[in-house]
Amino acid sequence: MTPRKAGPLVLYWDRCHILAGPFHPAWRRRADTMSEQPIQDTTTDFKPVEGPVRDSVPYLAPDLPLYFVPRAELETVKRLLLSRPAASLAPITLHGPAGSGKTSLAAALAHDADILERFPDGVLWASLRGEGSIQHAQMLWGRALGDDLAGVPDTASRSATLRTLLRDRRALLVLDDVTSVEEIRALNVGGPNCARIITTGAGDEVLFAFKTRRFAVSKLSEDEALKLLTAWAGMLPSLYLPTVKEIIVRLSNSALALALVGAQARQGMTWLRLLELLEEEQGPLAALDPNDEEARTRALGLLINLVLSRFGSVQLQRATLLAGFEPGAGNPFSAEAAAACWGLPLDEAEEALQTLIDAAMVRPMPGGMYMLHEALREPLRRRAEPGAIEQAEGRVQRSYLSFVESTPADSPAIDAQLGQILAAYNALRENEPTSAGLFADALMRIYEARGMWEDLAALAGAVVDEARERGDVFREYAVLTDLGYAQAARGQLDEARRAYTRSLTISRNLGDPAGEAMALNNIGAICERQGELDAALGYYREALALRENLGAHEDVAETLLNVAGVLYWQERWDEAANAFQRALDMYTVLGNRRGQASTLLNIGATYERMGRDGEAEQSYQRALAVYANLDDAAGQAQAHNNLGIIALNRGDTDSALAHFKRSLALKEALGDRYGQASTLNNIALLYERQGNRSLALEHFEQSYRLLAALGDSRAEVVRQNIDALRAQAG
Repeated sequence: MTPRKAGPLVLYWDRCHILAGPFHPAWRRRADTMSEQPIQDTTTDFKPVEGPVRDSVPYLAPDLPLYFVPRAELETVKRLLLSRPAASLAPITLHGPAGSGKTSLAAALAHDADILERFPDGVLWASLRGEGSIQHAQMLWGRALGDDLAGVPDTASRSATLRTLLRDRRALLVLDDVTSVEEIRALNVGGPNCARIITTGAGDEVLFAFKTRRFAVSKLSEDEALKLLTAWAGMLPSLYLPTVKEIIVRLSNSALALALVGAQARQGMTWLRLLELLEEEQGPLAALDPNDEEARTRALGLLINLVLSRFGSVQLQRATLLAGFEPGAGNPFSAEAAAACWGLPLDEAEEALQTLIDAAMVRPMPGGMYMLHEALREPLRRRAEPGAIEQAEGRVQRSYLSFVESTPADSPAIDAQLGQILAAYNALRENEPTSAGLFADALMRIYEARGMWEDLAALAGAVVDEARERGDVFREYAVLTDLGYAQAARGQLDEARRAYTRSLTISRNLGDPAGEAMALNNIGAICERQGELDAALGYYREALALRENLGAHEDVAETLLNVAGVLYWQERWDEAANAFQRALDMYTVLGNRRGQASTLLNIGATYERMGRDGEAEQSYQRALAVYANLDDAAGQAQAHNNLGIIALNRGDTDSALAHFKRSLALKEALGDRYGQASTLNNIALLYERQGNRSLALEHFEQSYRLLAALGDSRAEVVRQNIDALRAQAG
């Protein structure tokens, strides 16, 4: 994962020289609160649909649970979402104990026809799982909105980018199972026309950290509970109504517990027998406090025992082994993983899972996934045979190790199960270091493919520390480059330099010239970013000499580009042009057309700085032709932008405008907001040169809005352009 750069590409900012990259300020929000909102017991006008009318909008909501029954909270929150302008609506927080139905309630809102009409730009849903899920959730949202955020290194910057993507959209954002304030800060990114729903079972630290409208979700009403039981059982004769009502009270009106009871009734157990079992365990109703948390927990455990007792011994054991999976909607697992857990063929595992779904023990999830409810895990673990869970966990861990090693790092199949994958890796770290090392390597590739730099830096740092503690120099050496790469991507340049310097020392001690060249090249890249150009050039040239001796032609070409880039910034134009030409010749011999195209852009930029616009234009035209042949829209956009600058320099404004507009159209199609801002600025400068102040001002303002929303420091440059233009007009 060596940092690579294609050298300088020309952008046209003639008001002020830009040296620094974009700065993204951390997002802040007032820590005020709102009082608890009363729940009105009213008939729910729920209009369930599968999803939005338009397939093109993002829709990440999970399916509704089986036999979902609307409840009073649904009507209250729905009415609030429909009656208030989104801009004046604080986030809505649904809070309550596990099993109360918070996630199901949020899912129902995301499946309501009126809500989807109110928010026609889709639903972004994040099922959080605690540590390590924030950047992944941001990546999934960015991908759904057309930007994978891989080039945005830190969480705060990703939040700013998501806020820009959502600025003009009307979407519903759901943060499910929030456990920390940091998760809310990172994902509370909706624009003024978006609504946000948070579900949490956490305490006051989360509930009172932000201004929200809080709704406690706990009991079903008696009428709702009866409807849920009727939906599960298929019918509820009035003869058994008193019996069923007592069952409801004994189960504290809990949605999860009642679903388990309803499933048993559907499968033939009588209401009277269900009540008898509860009475045997709980005693007289008069002595029972259904609001007591311990009583609710005991009742749920009793029901799970009841469900398991009705299975045969084989299915009972399979059910208990599911406790080896991480619970919750943020941790779905596949049928293949369940088959590994049970040691079954896939078709048999799918049949067993369907039996557990029918018993309300497992919930189906989108994409053919499944989840175990958090409240069920410990009761299942207690019923398992001694040692059986540990053996099942081992099979699951080996299954996920094989999965990540054999699956492409950028596969959506990995995204769906990342929670279980991480749980398997953490378990292997404790028990099987060799397997954990293979797992860590796969995870680092997964993080890199998603631009999850914070997670990559944390994982690589932990692996390096562990290897150093064990005295395993080879393992430390293998991961130091990954660590430095992630730190450099996050802007932690001093830390990255230390990692690369340590890698350089080890490579020399081990007599590894290829590793030494890589470390030298990487240190040079850090020095260049820190403005130490002479030092950077020295490191690059050392790396170049080693790579030439090794005959590593691709690496030689890459290092030549780095050497040329430093010479370019030092304004040593002839030397830079020669180095770029050497790289171009090498890419031509290698048949690397993408390398040829990017190098041609750099050669053109160098000729332009030398005042040789004709030769610069020829290089840009050659680059454009190669990019077009490769169907590389980003490369074509840059080539058109640079050709527009050449045309503008020679006074051919018609040709310049045509190139700029083509560049802008390509960047808009790619979702490249930074590129759009640059080209909009160039168009504005063209119109200003023509004396068309109104169009110049219009394009400057568009550029400014993009850069300001992105938190880019160049927004100040464009603002100065706007102020200067207005002063001229005034």
